[in-house]
Amino acid sequence: MSIKPMDFQVLYPKTTELSKTYNDEANKNQAVHQQQAEANRDRIDHSMKQVVARENVQGGRVNEKQQKDNNKQNEKKKKQKNNEENTPRIDIRI
Repeated sequence: MSIKPMDFQVLYPKTTELSKTYNDEANKNQAVHQQQAEANRDRIDHSMKQVVARENVQGGRVNEKQQKDNNKQNEKKKKQKNNEENTPRIDIRI
């Protein structure tokens, strides 16, 4: 089957359209893969930050509870010291 010059006039513009279509599809696939990769990266970053935020909140609660307990113990010690200072002492030596 031979190609005539008249056929070249029709085929040549179609080859550029066809190559453009192939390039567009290849670029589209690359863009989709890149978007999926970025979405996964964002999701992973978000989940990592969320876990860290939970740990910080829990740690803060523990610290608050410990501070309250320490304050109560300090108050008890102060009361005991005040009670000991107010009571009279007798020194006996043998």
